[in-house]
Formats: sequence, structure tokens, C-alpha cells
Amino acid sequence: MNHINCKPFFLPLLLIIASSLNAQQSPVAAGGVAKGTTGTVSFSIGQLVDETFSGGNNSITPGLQQPYEVFNPLPLKLLSFTATLQGNHTLLGWQTADEQNTNHFEVESKVADNSEFNLLSSVAAKGNGIDNEIYQYIDHNPSAGVTYYRLKEVDNDASESFSQIVLVNLPPSNTASIKVFPNPVVTQMNITFTATESKTYQLELVDETGRIVIGKQVACQKGANSIVWNVAKLTAGEYSLKAVGTALSPIKIIK
Repeated sequence: MNHINCKPFFLPLLLIIASSLNAQQSPVAAGGVAKGTTGTVSFSIGQLVDETFSGGNNSITPGLQQPYEVFNPLPLKLLSFTATLQGNHTLLGWQTADEQNTNHFEVESKVADNSEFNLLSSVAAKGNGIDNEIYQYIDHNPSAGVTYYRLKEVDNDASESFSQIVLVNLPPSNTASIKVFPNPVVTQMNITFTATESKTYQLELVDETGRIVIGKQVACQKGANSIVWNVAKLTAGEYSLKAVGTALSPIKIIK
């Protein structure tokens, strides 16, 4: 009778099964198949194996492989952004989810379709990437007519994204109004002042102690007036802009 010599080609597979029972493992991230003349071995990247098995003409020493991990945080989700007129003020509200790496929001506005957006204020992000967050900002001095608003979301790495544009339409009135941009200001304030009558008005910047830091007289016509005020020499801090002799609420200015 003829005898057929069979090589133990099943041994590598049995050894790998045995190793999986005795070795500590981490979640499998990737893998493949290695083929040789005496058998086939499957392997996984991210699997921790530290034992050696041998038998016959076959020896397997998988060694130690580093677990594989991917970290890719989800971007911020802007769930809503709204603008609502409340008397002569605009209430802006927005809600977010999954705030991760978010640094702050910049509230921007413009008064005409063909104009550029200007910074109204900067609002620090308060989320930790887990809970939904709700924000509000009040534009105390929207211009008469249509005003457009949008949000700029700024991450810690300085990358930016923008919200959809929302708007309000404030009917013209006979009341005075004043608006400042940009805010925070660096060197120059641009002021839109709607006057109820043609005359010279006194504008004042007041510090947190109530002291008048600087003042400016401006000759205004009834209706909208544009005023440029250089404040480059002003010390950094928080101030209030007042229009003397009017019923306007002071505007908080950050330098």
C-alpha cells in the first residue's frame, strides 16, 4: 500500500486560533492575509499578541502591534439662528450642538444688499462638545429699514464658517438712533447717527468709572448721518458711547 505524506498545513491556522484565545486584543482596525508556500496566515493591525507558537516545520511569532485609533471630532452644528424685532431692538438667538474646538462667534450685520458685513460683537463659545448651547445677543440700535445679520463661527485653529443670513425690517420713525461698527474697535469708529433735527450734537465716550474720556461735537442733518471717529490713542478697555441731549441708551464700546 502506498502512503501519502501530508504536511501539517492546518497547523498555522490552529496556532492562530490558539493565540487568539491566549493573547490580549484591542479592537481590530485593519488587516490582511499573508500567503506562503506552506500555508496562509491572517493578521490584524491593532491586535496585541505577545506569544510564540511552533510545531513541525511552522513557527509563528506575531509580536506586538500598536493599536490603531482615529480621532476626528464632529464639527459644530448650528441648529438655529433667528432675528426678531422687539420694539426698536433686534434680538438675535442661536442654538448649537457638538461644539468642539469652537473659540467664539462674531455677530455681523449690514444695511444694504450690496454693502459688506460689519462686526457688531464677539461672543465667546461656552460649549464642551456634549450639550446643546443657547446664545442671545441684542442689537440695541438697528438702522431703519432692512438690516441683515449673520454669524461667523471661529475655531481655535482660526478656521471659520458662516451661518445663513437673517433679516429684520424696522419701519422708519421720528426717534433718534445711533449705531457703531466695528465693535470691538481698533483705531476708528464708524458711527451711523439718525438725528431727529438738524443741529450740533455732543458725543461722549465714558469709562467704567463714569468719567468722560473724550468728547466730539458733530453737526448733523435731520435723518441719517455718517460719522468717523479716530480712537487710536484710546486705552484698551470698555467704554460707553453717549449722545448727549437724546433719549438714546448708551452703547457699550470695547477697545
